[in-house]
Amino acid sequence: MIAEKNILYTIPVNLEREVEEEVEKKSKRKNKDTGKMEVVTSTEKVKVKKEILYTIYIKKPNRTELEEGDMFYSVELNKYIKMGLLTKAMLAKQYGNQGGIWSEEEQKMYADLVYKMHSKQLEIQEFSLLSDGGKISDRQSGKLDKAVRELSEIKKQLTEYEMLQNSLFDHTADVKARNRAIMWYILHMTYFKEGEGDSPLEEMFEGTTFEERYNSYEDKDENDDELYIKCIDKISSILTIWYISGAQQRSGIEEILKEMKKFNEDSEEDSEEEDSEELAEANAWWSRLEGIN
Repeated sequence: MIAEKNILYTIPVNLEREVEEEVEKKSKRKNKDTGKMEVVTSTEKVKVKKEILYTIYIKKPNRTELEEGDMFYSVELNKYIKMGLLTKAMLAKQYGNQGGIWSEEEQKMYADLVYKMHSKQLEIQEFSLLSDGGKISDRQSGKLDKAVRELSEIKKQLTEYEMLQNSLFDHTADVKARNRAIMWYILHMTYFKEGEGDSPLEEMFEGTTFEERYNSYEDKDENDDELYIKCIDKISSILTIWYISGAQQRSGIEEILKEMKKFNEDSEEDSEEEDSEELAEANAWWSRLEGIN
């Protein structure tokens, strides 16, 4: 069992399983000695479907594991550089020599959009306060609707600018190596326990090497492993947050998860146009978390 202080996060998952249970069965039989009918109780095993609790444990890496994870990142980074990919620093310098990632005009347009977004948000807040108090006129209500539409369009334009910047950095050597390093931690830090009580912990992904564990990961994905499907997105989010933000406590991770949920909900309320836009906004959120922007 992992000591409580060494657990980064736990995820409860309920799965329906077919299990064997002993049930009592009563039947009537004739007693050979007395000739009378008697109720006889017997026990037999039957298969029933029950919800079984599985608990996913994400372990905090110890010093040795952190060193191994760092070494894995370095090896992957060198591999991608040898393949011809630039690092973020190299790419930023290259664009800097050419006048920056954005032209001066684009930078001004972006700054203007940010200003307009904040101004429009304040305008909406003022109208919303009137609406909540029941003191908004039809004319003001129309202005509120118009402001909401305009804010949605401004956010869409901002997302396009941010997506351009993010897409440039997405294909750098260090971002690729970072994603592989996060996968290393997913494969090595994830355990699960079936049922309650003192049942033993098992590794989520079996193997002694990264390649073996990654094969296990792919097998679960291809075979639609039910436990894997129900928890892998949460595992990935938690370890990505831990790796990028450095949050070491469950409370810190949950705070960021709430921010992500609110960010996604706000995006859906503001615009329900295309999945590509939602993906771009999610990428922009991660970039802000990393401090790329």
